[in-house]
Amino acid sequence: MTTEKVNDLEIVPLLSYFDPKKFRLIPADAHMFSGGISEIPVHINLHSDFGKQLDFDTRNLQKLYGFAIICNKMIDVNQGEYYSPKRGGKLRLVELNDCGELWIMKFDFFDASSKLYAVETNVVKNLLNQARKPAFLDYTVF
Repeated sequence: MTTEKVNDLEIVPLLSYFDPKKFRLIPADAHMFSGGISEIPVHINLHSDFGKQLDFDTRNLQKLYGFAIICNKMIDVNQGEYYSPKRGGKLRLVELNDCGELWIMKFDFFDASSKLYAVETNVVKNLLNQARKPAFLDYTVF
C-alpha cells in the first residue's frame, strides 16, 4: 500500500479496540487453533527495525500471533447487517501491519470483505510490550 493511501486512512485510537491487559501473544504454531470464546485472532506483521524497539526478543521475525478479548468497540465492529449468529459474529481476524510511521489495522470479515484504519506506531509498541507473553513463547516461523 502506498504512503499516500496509508495517510488517507482514518486514524483510530488502537486502545479503544484492544486492552493490553486482555491481549496475549502466542507461539506461532498455536495460531492454527481457536482462542477463547470471547477472543479474536490477531496477526501482527512487523519490520525487523520495529522488532528491535520491543522489550522482548522477536528474533527478527516479521510476524507475531495473538488473541484479543473482544471489548465494546470490537463488539460494534462484530455486529451489523452481516452479523451471523451461527458464527458468533462477522469478524474473522484482525491484522496489524507495520507501514513505518503508521500501522494499518485491518478487520477481515467472514464475507471476505475488510475494513482498514490507521493506528499510531507508539501505541502498537505499547500494546505489544504490555501484552501477556508465555515464558515458553517460541517465535519459530514455519
